[in-house]
Amino acid sequence: MNGRRLAPCFIAHRLGAGLGAENSAAACRAALQAGFRAFECDIKFSSDGQAFALHDDALLRTHGQALRASALPWRRLRELAGGDDSGLASLEQLRELLRTCVEPTWMNLEIKPDDDAGAALQADWGRRLAERAEHLWDGDCEALCLSSFSLPALQGAADAAPRLPRAWLCQRLPGHWRGVVQALRLRAVHLAAEAGNAQAIAPLRGAGLDVRVYTVNDPALMRHWLDLGASGVFTDVVPQAQNP
Repeated sequence: MNGRRLAPCFIAHRLGAGLGAENSAAACRAALQAGFRAFECDIKFSSDGQAFALHDDALLRTHGQALRASALPWRRLRELAGGDDSGLASLEQLRELLRTCVEPTWMNLEIKPDDDAGAALQADWGRRLAERAEHLWDGDCEALCLSSFSLPALQGAADAAPRLPRAWLCQRLPGHWRGVVQALRLRAVHLAAEAGNAQAIAPLRGAGLDVRVYTVNDPALMRHWLDLGASGVFTDVVPQAQNP
């Protein structure tokens, strides 16, 4: 099946960060209610190997704790997140997040190694997330995408689950992108919404790649990037007209 038909062009950034606590099941449910059928979230691993959704290395911004999340076991992370009445965003395990998406959806899981992780650890996280996602995803594998800024993480994912589509996240597209795409057997490139990246869309599409742009919250800019040939845009807001 062609992945381009499965992926709606409006993608809820961090599961719907404009509609609820980022990377949370509550935000995902609100985004589903608002009409989103495509989602993106960030995945890390606890010290005891549980995959969960969190963007930052530390819990300070989202949970008020200046602690490295990946250094803590899952039980301690849940304690720090508090209960439903704590006012804090609940930390969600990957298993539960994928269960939340009960309707037909497209999902992008970003492999999010800590900023100071070495190449071996980055590759290990990519391998483990790919194995976990492939096992847990109850749907067409074409509707699941693994992405990362980390090339070692993408290599680990490719080695562990080669049939799952993969995307490279780039702030700016480097000149050697064709070699990276071929070496990692990538299906897509996800570009920052910067003016300098606009000229990269046509060559990427010409190479048979999907191009998705992050993070675009202005409706006119959404249309601008889609008109340029982007396959989709990551957004925190509900577009005026969701595509089917």
